This record gives sequence, C-alpha cells and structure tokens, in this order.
Amino acid sequence: MQLITLLLIIVAILTALSGIAVISGAHKGDRVQAFLFFFTTMAALAWAVGIGVFLSLPVDTTPEVAKGFIATIYVSAPIMCWGLMAYTCHKYLPGKIGMGILGVICAVFVVLVLSKPELLYSSYNLSEATGNIVHVKQDAFYILYGVYHFVAVGLYMVGLWWAAHSAKLARVKKANIMVLIGFTITGVLALVFDFILPYFGKYDTIWVGILAMSIAWIFHYYAILRYRLLDLSSPWLKGFSHIIVMSLAATTYLVIFFIIFSALFKVPSPSVQVIVLNILMIMAVLLLFPALNELSTFIGSLSSMDEVDVSYIVKKMTGLVGYDVNLTELASFLSDHLHFQYVGIVMGDEVYGSKKVRISEDVVRKISSLKKSSGGIWLEPDAELAAALKKLEIAAVAELRDSKGRIVGQVLLGRPSGRISMENRDLVPIEIIMQIVPVVIKPGDHRIKKHLL
Repeated sequence: MQLITLLLIIVAILTALSGIAVISGAHKGDRVQAFLFFFTTMAALAWAVGIGVFLSLPVDTTPEVAKGFIATIYVSAPIMCWGLMAYTCHKYLPGKIGMGILGVICAVFVVLVLSKPELLYSSYNLSEATGNIVHVKQDAFYILYGVYHFVAVGLYMVGLWWAAHSAKLARVKKANIMVLIGFTITGVLALVFDFILPYFGKYDTIWVGILAMSIAWIFHYYAILRYRLLDLSSPWLKGFSHIIVMSLAATTYLVIFFIIFSALFKVPSPSVQVIVLNILMIMAVLLLFPALNELSTFIGSLSSMDEVDVSYIVKKMTGLVGYDVNLTELASFLSDHLHFQYVGIVMGDEVYGSKKVRISEDVVRKISSLKKSSGGIWLEPDAELAAALKKLEIAAVAELRDSKGRIVGQVLLGRPSGRISMENRDLVPIEIIMQIVPVVIKPGDHRIKKHLL
C-alpha cells in the first residue's frame, strides 16, 4: 500500500470520527446542525475512500470495480458540498431556499453521473508507471459540475461568516472564525487540485484535496475544544476526543514526512518498511507524550528563574496528599522549584533541609516560638535571632498552619537563586504554596510512603 493511500484512509477515518463526536456531544438545540455535520462527514468519508482506493487499484482491476470507485468519487463530492452548505445555512430562510435549489441540482448531478458516467469523463487509465488517472472531459458539463461545488462551498463560507458576525457569545464568534480560516485553506487547495488541475489533464495530485481536508478538521476540532462547543462531560467522549486529536497529529506528521521524503529522494512513495517504521515511531511518541510533557514542565519549572511555576508545584504537591512524605525530599523539591538556595522544614525540634545546614537546638527553639508579623504567614525574628539566621544564610521564615489554625511547623527560606532579590520577588505564589504544605505533611497512621520525585 502506498503512503498516499494510507494517509487518505486515515483522513477518511478521522472524518468519520469527527462526525460521530459532534453528533454525540452536541447540545440539545444544536442537534439538527450536528446531524448535518455528521451527514457531511459521511459523504466526505466516501469521497476520501473513493480517491484513496482508486489511486491504489492494480492494473488488472475489472472495469466494473474501477468505474464503481470513480462513481463514488464524483457522486460523494456534490453530496458533501451540499451538506456543508446546509450545515451553516439551514437556520436562515435564504439558506433554506438555497438548500432546496442546490439539493435538486445535486440530485440531478448524482443521477447523471451514475447513469451516464461518460458525461463527466471519457476514460481512465490504471498504470504503475504513471499512476491511476481519470481523463475528465473539458466541456460544459464538467464546468457546471465544478461551478456547483464552488457555489455550495461559497455559501457554506458565507454562512460561517454570518454565524460569526451575528453570534452573541464571543466564544461562538471566535470558533466560527477559526473554522472559516481552516476551511478556506482546505477549500482553495481542493478547488485547485481536485477540479482545476484535473480539468487540464493533471490527475496525479488529486489526493492533495483530501489531505488538505485534515487541515479543516484540525481547525474545526480545535475550535470545538477551545471554545466548548460540545458537551465533553462523558468520559468516553473525552477519550474519543483525545484519540481524534492524537490521530490528527499523527496524520500531520505523516504528511510532512511524505513531502520531505518525496522532495529528497524523488520517489513516489517510501517502502512498506519505512512506512511501518514511521508508524511505530508515531506510536512511541504518542505513548511517551505524557512523560515527555511532564519532563518538559519539570525542566521549565527548574529553569525559569524569573518566576515560580505555581501550577506545576501545586499539581505535584496535591498528588502527595494522603501519603507518607519524606520531608527532606519535600524541602529539596521546594528549594528547586521555588528557586531558593535552601529550604528547611521545621517540625518540633527537627529541621528537614534541602541541604545540610548546622542549626543549633537553641536557634530551632527560637524559630518554633516566633510570632506572626504583619506580613501574614511571615514571621519576624528579633535582632539576636535575625543575626543568627543571617549567618546561616536564611533570609525568611514562614509559619505553617493547618485548616483549623493550629501551628504545625515553620519553613526556612535561604537566599533566592539566580538574579532574584528577596525584595523584588513576588511573594504571593510562595504564600499560596505554603498553604498546601501543611496538608501534605499532615501525619497519618495508615499512610503509604511515596516519593515526590
């Protein structure tokens, strides 16, 4: 199987999955529009499969089979375009009139193509050397056939623009604009490679229009997720959406790979072994994606010296609630991600630090008896203790209280790392994280040991 055929089949499957997701997650008032989208995706599925299979037909294929797939291509295309137009125009009276008129024209084209295929093309050729091609007729019927698609798609885009223009909700307006941008790219490519070039005899690039359809699905599905156009509350639909997004990413990778491979090696299609290797690489990347994302976030949190990644720290610490946490590890984690040279957690008479610092028992007792200052969680040492802390390179002391207001310990902060000065530092993120620390270190009788890193 050629890579092009594989890509066309993948796009066809994604098309069908998108239709299923939309009709499954549509809100009650959008069921009609969701059904029209589903109808359109099924026609697009037939269009993609028809082109994909025809381009891979062997030279000894019977005429009935070849003509059947050619008919699938040229019958499903006008149905798909009618569905697109109806998807955006069915709510308006002019749109309903247009649906009726174009519906009749679409039916006429379908009947004529099925009953008299010679009206649209004169012959076809199956060849391993030049590729499978259809010789379309350069006459008025083909031009009218192309004009119908141009009008239907044009009305679809006008409908999208009007929906964006008249939308009361900003998110709906932005979603329609995003879908319009994606389909404009797809529409232009499909018009050039699926209608204009075949008219002038160049049929070997007809697959571009199908692959370009994946661009529209990327924009469309991103708009659905970004602007909450679907109800994705059910677990299966969330998983379904994850599959679609990952599949779109894999398709984009394969398209880029095909373009680069063809440009570098001047070969119509890579070997089966190369295709399988790339599929395995995609699967490996997708499986490792959560771990890579976690590693990237971890590195970013460590390296971003100008700010504290509160969301990452909170995420990691809330995952420790209910477990027996090693306080030395917790202090090291806070030191790394709060960007302090030293963090120590004082519990009773013990200090659990990110590194070894010789703190006398007398200093620990004084720290434990410190009172709050006007700074909220921050404790203000007297002159004697301040001098001792300065020698230990400890710049600040914060109080830890549980949800009932009871003191559970203190946190010692050393000098800030990098170019950050304590005076200029935004203390709000630190104060937020200090509210979570008492929850994490809360003692329990039946806690499971868990390492932070």
